[in-house]
Amino acid sequence: MNIRAEWAKRTNAAGVNCAQSIALAYQDLVDVSPKHLCQMAEGFGGGMGKMQETCGLLTGLYMLTGLLFSSGDTEKGSTKLQTYEKIRALHHAFRQELGSAHCYILLGGTEPSHTKCRDKFDIACAVFEKLLADNNIFVPAEPEFIKKQTETI
Repeated sequence: MNIRAEWAKRTNAAGVNCAQSIALAYQDLVDVSPKHLCQMAEGFGGGMGKMQETCGLLTGLYMLTGLLFSSGDTEKGSTKLQTYEKIRALHHAFRQELGSAHCYILLGGTEPSHTKCRDKFDIACAVFEKLLADNNIFVPAEPEFIKKQTETI
């Protein structure tokens, strides 16, 4: 069991969309506040504005990938090609595991909802954490923000 995936599922069930919940599950790895992560990811839920295009779990992970691998150099774009490579690797691994990266296909043509996406969180987290491990980025198994929330429940 992946504690981040379980936390993201609970967050999603409480009303946070899929892109937001997966991004927030890795909030400790990036230098962006949970509020700003939530704001950035809000429009990507339900397959991009609930249009059922690219899976919200995947777009949330794309955002994290950019935050982790981009230098933020707006003039030279020195890390752009490397970041694109990471995004492609993430996309292909996700698609290989789930058969598609499109929300509509993943949900069998039904409307997005937290109950229908529930089984995809574990796979999304595993794919993302493998990408991070392959790039020597340590992912704490039990992050502090989850421990603190669990202790107050």
